Amino acid sequence: MALYREALREKVGDRVDHKDEEKQDWQRVEKQQFTKYRAVTAGLVFNVVIYGVIFLVEYRLALKSGAEVLKADAFNNLTGTFSTVLLLTGVHIATDNDDDDDNDLLGAPLDRQDTFYNRKRAQLLRFGIETVFTLITGILMIMIALKVIGDGLHGLVGFRTQRIPQPIGMVGAAISTGLILIIYLVNSLIGKKIGSAALRASAKDSLGDALTSLGTLVAIWLMTTFRLRWGDALASVIVGAFVLIAGIQVFAESSLNLVGYFNPHEERKYRRVIAAQPAVQRVLGVAAHYNGGVIIVDCTVAVAGKLTVLETARIAATIKRQLSSQFNVADARVVFVPVEDE
Repeated sequence: MALYREALREKVGDRVDHKDEEKQDWQRVEKQQFTKYRAVTAGLVFNVVIYGVIFLVEYRLALKSGAEVLKADAFNNLTGTFSTVLLLTGVHIATDNDDDDDNDLLGAPLDRQDTFYNRKRAQLLRFGIETVFTLITGILMIMIALKVIGDGLHGLVGFRTQRIPQPIGMVGAAISTGLILIIYLVNSLIGKKIGSAALRASAKDSLGDALTSLGTLVAIWLMTTFRLRWGDALASVIVGAFVLIAGIQVFAESSLNLVGYFNPHEERKYRRVIAAQPAVQRVLGVAAHYNGGVIIVDCTVAVAGKLTVLETARIAATIKRQLSSQFNVADARVVFVPVEDE
């Protein structure tokens, strides 16, 4: 402990401003997050453009082939455009960093005090908006899936009235399947690489749309080749079930993030790093949570009661830096509990 306190005194002697260090660390986190959001925005804009092209191609071929199932798939993919726009809205709000005069969050006023800690809190609130819009996307996916399943069950009941389409309808379904699979792969890979919940949600949504288009392709093939009028309805029910599962997964993940759940296995890793600090006598608690796409850690530690405020500030800064470098934690809030020396 004596050696540790001596090291702290040397740092104080160097007159390093703790607040400036914390400000620089947070600016680095903001820069990384904004870079990630730019990649997310580019990916989502790409989604919107491709979905728009798919809708136009499918709708035109649906009219030409008389395939009602292809027309339904076209409008399903148009709905995919709406869900992507929702995610884009969430990302846009998350990156609004008070450069304008409207210091608010979704119309709700924010504290106008121009201080570092106030700006930091406001930005963390904005990061959290991403999770809200991801949750809404999950709900939209569930609603679409239920409609697809419902329409499929209705079609099974009255399959005798189903019209046999022209084979050219398969071309539209095949184009849709291929393009949406590309969207899924791009979003999935980038989403995992940069840890974006928005892109992961978009990838699951796209996978459901790809399966829907694939089911449409199979249904048209069955109907044109074997004159199976019930093929469309059965494919709709099966595909709808896949979309429903994906939507429930997005909804569950976003809900857990909103209520502050975090993987306890990861929290134990954070606890070991904190406990390894020389001045920390005992780790009393560690609680991590997601704030949008960033990780925030709250911890309570027991330290010697004779430590000064500046010394505890240095300990907190060290904990933050180590958690950031090892686990990409955006911020850590450390509470100190004094323990009197015996």
